Amino acid sequence: MRLKHLFLGMISVCLFAQDYLQAEEIVAEEFVEERRLRLWSAQTRNPDLIRSTYRRVDHMRGTGPGSWVYEWSQIGQYFAGRGEAFAKTDQPDAARDAFLAASKFYGIARFPAKTLPGQADAYAEHLKYYQRAGEYFDPPLVVLDIPYDGQTIQGYLHMPPKVEKPPLILWNGGIDTWKGDVYNNIKPYIERGFAVLTFDVLGTGENVSWVARADSNVLHSAVIDTMQNHPLIDGRYIAHVGFSFSGYYAARNAITEDRLFAVIAACAPVHDGWKMTDRVWEIQEALAAAIHIDPDDTDAINQTMEGFSLVKQGLLTTDHSVSRPTLIINGDLDNLAPISDLRLLADAGQETDLWIMGGDQHCFGQYRSIVMPKMADWLWRKLAASKQTDQ
Repeated sequence: MRLKHLFLGMISVCLFAQDYLQAEEIVAEEFVEERRLRLWSAQTRNPDLIRSTYRRVDHMRGTGPGSWVYEWSQIGQYFAGRGEAFAKTDQPDAARDAFLAASKFYGIARFPAKTLPGQADAYAEHLKYYQRAGEYFDPPLVVLDIPYDGQTIQGYLHMPPKVEKPPLILWNGGIDTWKGDVYNNIKPYIERGFAVLTFDVLGTGENVSWVARADSNVLHSAVIDTMQNHPLIDGRYIAHVGFSFSGYYAARNAITEDRLFAVIAACAPVHDGWKMTDRVWEIQEALAAAIHIDPDDTDAINQTMEGFSLVKQGLLTTDHSVSRPTLIINGDLDNLAPISDLRLLADAGQETDLWIMGGDQHCFGQYRSIVMPKMADWLWRKLAASKQTDQ
């Protein structure tokens, strides 16, 4: 295991912050954590709009003015209209960006788990406008129906331009971040020549009819079965990148799935992370929805999540149980996926790298734009090594 403990200097932090922290800070964190607002500000590059919309929200439930779903959906509707106008006047780049913005704001409207009134409708609009934006991707987005459990799950295949049969990354967000929420994150990987397939883990997104279980990475095995033979992909080279809740499944795949050439397990709770009892409401709500338990029944949630521990399952030991080249990364101030979990995972592999983002929280939001390209470079190096081994 190799450790890289990264701290941005004060100058770097200030330069990075200028991208999206110009607006005044929210003093009261009434509805979501401050880190969410900062992340959404960075993703939309419109912190003033994020902050002003957030200030108009005065209740989470309901669908009328002042409700969470209404206020964010109004912004989504505005950008959707702009996208359609740009499409009619043959401005493809502007149409793409407007549709992406519409999708993002509708995605915030359905946050965190599309269980409240109006959120399922906002989620449908989110998916609609992500696919509309995908019509203007280069190459256009490929929407796949992948067989699983006698049904199908839907994935979004993002292809790199001018690359024939590229290697593939399976990409999953967290418990409340789904397949249409991650476009900005996956761009550095596409630019390096990877195809990226985003899909929802079981219990989330469009896959809520299934219950999220400790072994739900069986879905990833089914996806690999399909993608190994897909005509657009070089099925010999598939990797998995998972964040947060999906980082757990990435870690599990690093132990159990030998068809992956590499894994990135970002902000992954693998043992002690499941023991926390002071989850903020949005995490509690999304987690409860994924495992089909009442969000008010904290004891039942914690009891269920204890079974997710890779240590208790006998999968994670110090005896080289992590068989895939694996990058493990998170902020050092995270209480959802603590540093102890990261070190435990890193110490269990012969070819693991541990990157600790000093002074940051869950999923290193303030480092994201800087570190994500470096993560893509790491994965590209592991691809080259895998190809060399195969020669």
